[in-house]
Amino acid sequence: MNIFIIHSGEDMETICQKKEELCGKCSKARVLLLEYRRLMWKREAKQLMRQAQMILYLVGENSWKSANINWELKKAIQYGKSIVCCRLKPGYEINPILRSRDPFTQENIVLAQEVSSIDEVADIIMNYEQGEYIHIFNDMADSEEMTREELFEQYKLFTETSEALVNRRQNVNSFYITANTAIITIAATAFSLSGDLFSKLIITIALSIPGILMNHSWRRILESYGITNSSKMKIISMIEKKLAASLYDAEWNVMSNKYNRQPYVSFTDSEKALPMIFIAVFAAVDLICICALILSFT
Repeated sequence: MNIFIIHSGEDMETICQKKEELCGKCSKARVLLLEYRRLMWKREAKQLMRQAQMILYLVGENSWKSANINWELKKAIQYGKSIVCCRLKPGYEINPILRSRDPFTQENIVLAQEVSSIDEVADIIMNYEQGEYIHIFNDMADSEEMTREELFEQYKLFTETSEALVNRRQNVNSFYITANTAIITIAATAFSLSGDLFSKLIITIALSIPGILMNHSWRRILESYGITNSSKMKIISMIEKKLAASLYDAEWNVMSNKYNRQPYVSFTDSEKALPMIFIAVFAAVDLICICALILSFT
């Protein structure tokens, strides 16, 4: 899990201690921290917040007065991030921007989860890593009403949706490969036809730009499929713990074992390389055509 820390500069020494404490308790956690506010710090803060799954706000004595902290909190709310507030000392005030009013009940609510120590923050992270935030089984799952056969039937149905997702990914890949091939064929045909060079270059550029946008869209779709498939595999793994054997977990352990001669490479990572290759090709063609147009006018 990536954790971005919002803090006051005057508490930097304490913040660094809390960071080391958190990293010691959660070795897999990656703490993102702006140690210095450079000229372009807002751009860096936005990039780090987008990468983070959790925003940890370490509240200092004067944090609620800071315009910079209010800006960071506003961005975290805007990005829909999970915000956890931990006061460095009891009694420190939380920024008003984190307080709101429920539109239905008109009750005052806090737009963050409040904890009292780094230990509680570590518990939240560990629960996330272990999937304890996922609630699969209903109340009847602990009773005799749900037999293992019924659970196995649901398990089979869910694994079928995972296989269907793989098929959809393959169809999407086939569609985009065909579309890219068509654009390249049309551009090559147009360039080979008789006509002035200026028209050929303009047509090629006009075809290349939609190609770049299309491949960017393809890459985003592949990322979405990768996230969906990872979520499905996590749920399948949790269901398997109620069955006789954990086959998917065993397969993953074999694939990811460090002693394997061939290291495992994510299928999604391999897939995403293809649209990037097409983007590079179209961008190179555009650059060549633009240079040729400039030279033709000189």
